[in-house]
Amino acid sequence: MNKKCLALTAASVLLAFGVNAKTLTLGHAMNIESAAHAGMTIFAEKVKQKSNGEMDVRIFPNGMLGSERDQAEQVVTGAIDMAKINGSLAESFEPSYSVISIPFLFRDASHMHQFIRSEAAEKLLNASKGKGFIGVTLYDSGSRSFYSSKPIKTPDDLAGLKVRVPESPTMMEMVRLLGAKATPVPFTEVYTALQQGVIDAAENNISSLVEMKHSEVAKYYSLDQHMITPDLIMISESTWGSLTPAQQKIVKEAALESMEEEIKIWAEIDNRNMEVAKKSGVEFIEVDKKLFADKVKPMLAGAKQDPNLRYYIDAIEGM
Repeated sequence: MNKKCLALTAASVLLAFGVNAKTLTLGHAMNIESAAHAGMTIFAEKVKQKSNGEMDVRIFPNGMLGSERDQAEQVVTGAIDMAKINGSLAESFEPSYSVISIPFLFRDASHMHQFIRSEAAEKLLNASKGKGFIGVTLYDSGSRSFYSSKPIKTPDDLAGLKVRVPESPTMMEMVRLLGAKATPVPFTEVYTALQQGVIDAAENNISSLVEMKHSEVAKYYSLDQHMITPDLIMISESTWGSLTPAQQKIVKEAALESMEEEIKIWAEIDNRNMEVAKKSGVEFIEVDKKLFADKVKPMLAGAKQDPNLRYYIDAIEGM
């Protein structure tokens, strides 16, 4: 879908719902069975409840408003109010977000949860002020690992493979250091790209493997868990500025409360999706994570040379 069509689609959405400062459009590329969608549904319910029905959030799932990048761009221009995007993609709009995609920076899910509840995370959410959007909250998105139609047991098995990544310079650098060829593909097109051999492998969480049907064309999932990158809920600065302080407070409170609920939902759904994947014939491969971590160590060292990123890295490593 080209940019002109997307703009017209967004405009028609706004007209169809009579959008004003009290009605917010929220788009995402996940399906309605995902933990992220469940979290956003809770967010919408809380906004309505806290505003006594005077505010409403309309959710558009399944890439109805375009790819994640398309939706992020529409948020920046104010064509739509809000979007949920991959945290790695966010660095294309604000470089500070690259920190949450540094491989093996987060030790585990609990470590990441500690960060997204922290003052450092709040600073990150506000780092994009003046660039068309601000972050409202971060959502759990599990750990990311490689999957393919062939087993990947060591970095050597990635050599020369075309691996799908989001449009994230940090993720592309990670794949390059591991010896593969980073190939940006929209999230909604990964299934077809795997099926047709446009890409040889992809990397994402277990729930994406199952919910987007990637498990039908990729039967090997290697548990290297190279990234534990949270998703971002972003809001247009023009929309945020149009809200009263009281309305801003409602949106922020509802978002943070929905984050806590989404964390719980994520754990339940991800565990269930692993069992679904196993029953469908996916083989989960335990790997030596150190082999992968050693290959990408230069990324952390390089990031620490940036004073801005160093602040976040120190905060995360100190938790």
